[in-house]
Amino acid sequence: MLPFFNLNKKLFTFLFFFIFLIIGIAIFPHFGISIDEDNTRISGLSSLKYVLEIFSPELTKNSDKFTNIPSLHEFREHGIGAIFDLPMAFMEYIFNITDSRKYYLLRHFFNYLFFFSSVCFFFLIIKKRYESNHMAILGSLFLVLSPRIFADSFYNNKDLIFLSMYVICLYYSIKFLENPNIKNTVLFSLTSSLAVDIRILGIILPLLIIFFYFIKNFKFDKNKKKIFKPIFLFLILTPFLITLFWPYLWESPLNNFITVFKNLSNFDEYIYNFYFSEYIFAQNIPWHYPIVWLGITTPLIYIILFIIGFIFTIKKIYKNLIKIEQDENNNFWQNKKEMQDLVFFTTFLIPLIIVIYLNSTLYDGWRHLYFIYPIFLLISLLGLHIIRITFFRKKLNILLVLIICLLSPTFIWMIKNHPHQFIYFNLLAGKNFNDNFEMDYWGLSNAKALEYIAKNESGIVNVGSLGTTDLNLSKNFLLKKYRDKMIIASEISNSQYLINSYRDWHGKKISVPANYEILYEIKIDEIPINTIYKKIK
Repeated sequence: MLPFFNLNKKLFTFLFFFIFLIIGIAIFPHFGISIDEDNTRISGLSSLKYVLEIFSPELTKNSDKFTNIPSLHEFREHGIGAIFDLPMAFMEYIFNITDSRKYYLLRHFFNYLFFFSSVCFFFLIIKKRYESNHMAILGSLFLVLSPRIFADSFYNNKDLIFLSMYVICLYYSIKFLENPNIKNTVLFSLTSSLAVDIRILGIILPLLIIFFYFIKNFKFDKNKKKIFKPIFLFLILTPFLITLFWPYLWESPLNNFITVFKNLSNFDEYIYNFYFSEYIFAQNIPWHYPIVWLGITTPLIYIILFIIGFIFTIKKIYKNLIKIEQDENNNFWQNKKEMQDLVFFTTFLIPLIIVIYLNSTLYDGWRHLYFIYPIFLLISLLGLHIIRITFFRKKLNILLVLIICLLSPTFIWMIKNHPHQFIYFNLLAGKNFNDNFEMDYWGLSNAKALEYIAKNESGIVNVGSLGTTDLNLSKNFLLKKYRDKMIIASEISNSQYLINSYRDWHGKKISVPANYEILYEIKIDEIPINTIYKKIK
């Protein structure tokens, strides 16, 4: 065994997570701000306003914090994601944080901590499956060295918070399947409730787990009362906890839940995606849209391992089905590990199938499906396990060196392109990925572009935006000394500088006025992702 991996297991694990934590704490202020973050902040303040009006209404009347905050019932998203947004709003309120950069950085810091916690649970899931500290560390490293996921872990208050909670729920789902005692049932119910409160799609995992629970127990356990007791507890506890942690449901749990569900199904955002050189309406995307995006934004080594693990799982399912046909006393799995693999397989595949079958509205790549990415990696790890036991059973050192070498290009790329890891494309996207796919769809690079202008301009400047990106939010994320030098122009003609992050929701080609020239460009792999233009005098 390599000397580094020969360290005490607990010490090695501690060092890995400690370094991961310290790096995140050191770099979290480096990232820009996404166009959705003002919306999620208002969502949290709206929920907090509702709670305070119930328990202490004078607090909202005496605070300027809630002056322009809509009521929870007026706000369109009705507190979806309150599990994260409400505590953040409470901290902003209780500590009286008034500086815009500070309260957004507060959210970024805890966004990262939430993801960090989920990586810890991901480690536990892998260790439970393979009973190997090395596999658990490698799997955790796979998740960390996923450029887009890593970058989003600092600012994506929606998809990455849901991904993180989904991982935690998956861990307790497996614990429940293996031992459905009261403790595991309560924890399974709690984490399922939190996942649903972040995003309604969170209901998929507990439904699948209950299905597996009945397959596991109903055929072989004759004590039916014993089988149904954990389910009864789950079905009673879960709706209660969903309601408890979601203030919008307090007045009328069922009706308001249905209202939220209808609002999601009647999604009316008129957004176009830039996909294979064409602008495609987000409500009418081709079936392969999420698959292609996953394929071009994931490191190739993970994809290759996934294909191996996916094929192996299908073969194993087929063999077990044949055994059931030959003898009805057989089950869909032969042991706990096979059961876990089947759970991973279905919890990855079914949400993807649902989204494709229902032709769900997707935009900005495949971020709405990020929650299945850790499960994608679990299947990739199965592929790595198959390679290990087939070719490297007595040569683990060689395999570890090989994997580290294969991960190194991704690691180096992430360092080189920090803090713009959200633009990662693999070789499948081609060298000129900008000609085919969306790049900085959330305008994260705008803050760096504004900062560049402020640092190199002595006086107050007017800056305009090409496309549909709102520069005001990026301006509010800057240090105050830079904010004071910026005026965001409503008309391009009044702008000394123009910023182009190459995003137009309306599906139009962005044109640059003739009286502007390129001043500076932020590039990824020699491709401009944000261009600053200066008016020619």
